[in-house]
Amino acid sequence: MAIDEVPRQDPHPQGSGHTGKFVAIFVVLAALAVGLFLTISHVSTVRGSLEAQQAAMQKNLSAQIDQQFSTRMAALESSNAQQLEAVRKEIDNASKRSGSTGRELKKARAMVEKLQVDQQQQADQLKQELARKADQQQVGALSQDVSATRSDLDSTKKALESTRADLGMARSEFGTLIARNHDEIETLRKLGERDYFEFTLIRNTPARVAGVGLTLKKTNLKRHRFNVVLEADDMQIEKKDRTVNEPMFFYIGGSKRPYEMVVNKVESKQVTGYVSAPKGAVQVASR
Repeated sequence: MAIDEVPRQDPHPQGSGHTGKFVAIFVVLAALAVGLFLTISHVSTVRGSLEAQQAAMQKNLSAQIDQQFSTRMAALESSNAQQLEAVRKEIDNASKRSGSTGRELKKARAMVEKLQVDQQQQADQLKQELARKADQQQVGALSQDVSATRSDLDSTKKALESTRADLGMARSEFGTLIARNHDEIETLRKLGERDYFEFTLIRNTPARVAGVGLTLKKTNLKRHRFNVVLEADDMQIEKKDRTVNEPMFFYIGGSKRPYEMVVNKVESKQVTGYVSAPKGAVQVASR
């Protein structure tokens, strides 16, 4: 498997803004994240309660089904018994009147057996219908109990997404948010969409970050540019004349979603930045 390089994109401009505004937005984001965590905990608690209620409800429904089945079966058996009795009387009367032949008696007995089969089929069908109605009632009750909590969770997620949009981070061609410093990397880490690995590369000193070999080859402090070599899957690719906060995408290990590398700061002999990977991809690749 080889590194599949993604075509280079123009660098995104560095965001500007007052530190106070970012701190305020970050505090709101943190509060929303805590709210989301508490809501999820509440969902877990409600789920446990619902499971207990479900067990009790199932027990009560089973008793109700048995009672309804017994009542309906008693009425059905009474009706069928009357029909069977009427048929038997008709057979006896016919025999007394003219003396039934063996063929006629066989036909009459077949009619009685058919009625008995029909009675059993009706009983089975009745039991299935009662059980199905009970299941529908149970599912409906559980859905009503969960709907309110799910609505709260959705509202919290929407608020979190809205605050994330207000952070003012640029997005890459793959839709990832591009962090410009350590604080923004921490913010993206809390969002939990991807895994983030920060690094400091010293010129001509190989390093390994998120399972990818990185070697800084050249820096241009005045123009904030650099050259770096990526190594993975037994292959090397040099990224030349790259700029600060410019995302570089590549695929390794047959991954379907790209890895991303961003350098946030260029100095005379080193650069700092991060590699972001699809959630859980690094752990899977290391196995």
